[in-house]
Amino acid sequence: MARTMHSHHTMNFQRLANKPGSLHFLFHTLSLGVLLLGAPGCQPELLDEGLETAPGTVERELRVANSLTTRALVLNAISTNPLANDLVAGGGLAPLFHPLTGDSYLQLQLRDPDAQSFMSYLVGCALPAGHTVAWENPLTLTVGSWEGKAGLCPQWEFGAPSETCKNRVSACLLARNNALGRRVELSMRGEDPLQPGLFPLESQTRPVEYDPDLGNARVPSYEACATAQSGVGRDCGWKADFIGRCIPGQPVRLGAGGKAPDQCMTGPALGSWSGARMMLRVCEGIIGCDSGGTRYLGQNQGTCATTNAAVTFTCPASGHFNVMSAPYDSTLTGNVAVAVETGTPAGTSYRLSEKAVFRLREGAYYGNIFDSKALATKVYVDESGRVVGKDQTVQGSVYRKMFSCQAPEWNNEAAYASHRVCAVPGSGANCAARVVGECFNATTPSASKCRKEDGAVVWGDGDFEECYDPEGTQWNQPITVYLYEACGLTPGIPSEYCTWRGTK
Repeated sequence: MARTMHSHHTMNFQRLANKPGSLHFLFHTLSLGVLLLGAPGCQPELLDEGLETAPGTVERELRVANSLTTRALVLNAISTNPLANDLVAGGGLAPLFHPLTGDSYLQLQLRDPDAQSFMSYLVGCALPAGHTVAWENPLTLTVGSWEGKAGLCPQWEFGAPSETCKNRVSACLLARNNALGRRVELSMRGEDPLQPGLFPLESQTRPVEYDPDLGNARVPSYEACATAQSGVGRDCGWKADFIGRCIPGQPVRLGAGGKAPDQCMTGPALGSWSGARMMLRVCEGIIGCDSGGTRYLGQNQGTCATTNAAVTFTCPASGHFNVMSAPYDSTLTGNVAVAVETGTPAGTSYRLSEKAVFRLREGAYYGNIFDSKALATKVYVDESGRVVGKDQTVQGSVYRKMFSCQAPEWNNEAAYASHRVCAVPGSGANCAARVVGECFNATTPSASKCRKEDGAVVWGDGDFEECYDPEGTQWNQPITVYLYEACGLTPGIPSEYCTWRGTK
């Protein structure tokens, strides 16, 4: 289940038929951003990788990309505008934003680009994949659509959301923001016994196709070739296979029908292929790569005097690799069934699950963004089209009913949280939530902000449940986030602020 969305839909209505251009909004899931897992010795144990879900229960886990900037989340003319906030929370998204018959006040507020971005993420959190909300961009007079992804509140498409819906979507929005707007994939986990089967855990995880170090752009090799090309060195026409784990410094051998290049005489054929002649490329971590990229580990278009592909490479320091495949001739099609050499080294495995890839528990997010009385400030677009309130600085959280607690595995929970949820990292200003402390403290249970470290619906998924705010109100729709690497959402901050050291 590759939860990746990068298609764009443009809807043309009769009265807009002669208007040029179309608006493109990118909404991509959770595959995730790649950097190294931090200093040696800080890698977590491989907990829960082989854990099976108990019969009759379902893990509500979801891989999504988070690149909504904190600034866009906390200072936009929809959610930070009391009137617009009430309108959105009180009706169906599709009729409210319909290009022909939608609400005129909301249409005016969309003159704020951050409001457009906020709505893209709101729809992505609320509606299921395949469902869209059409809207007109008042700045370009083009019509596009926001795409559903997580399906946390399907009823919001045409009707007003329940309080449970608003809380769950609020948690999703908060989980998917970061100060720099880096497109980093994460695993969102929660529990809802009334909606079993909504989000099954990925048993095999695809590599990430978007690179936050390239301005959140797609890795060029994943784009289609503009002209016919052949050979393993081309950086177009590739597709993602799966993610593997290995022992740093040890050799890894894998193939799609070929023998490993260093074992032509004695080695077995690894994997298989069908259709056109196929090639393989291996990259470090979980993001794909180009042939000359820094993550490149090896590639092959035929080995041991055959046209069958196989690669031998040295396991990188991160201990993770991902595989790409492509037809030798870009105009043809084919498929691979990649296999890794069995036996030694024993720590090598392929087609990792979501749980095995996203192992670093970050914390939980909960509350309600859609409470207009709990806004600390106001941003709006006036009748002249001027956006008012963008440049203000609000100490603390703009949303007084949004909360963030951190996993006990962090070295400095409070410092990390400030960089994670505040638009002005380290200052405690323009924050999207109130940072309340550790989600769970086994040594001092009274200091825990959540009553449960692992919800009862699914044992072993490590989600925090029944979380409290400083006033003692219990929130039952938290979302727990798991990361691939500790500092992916907060690059450049002092390492002591984003050191994930495992269970205390």
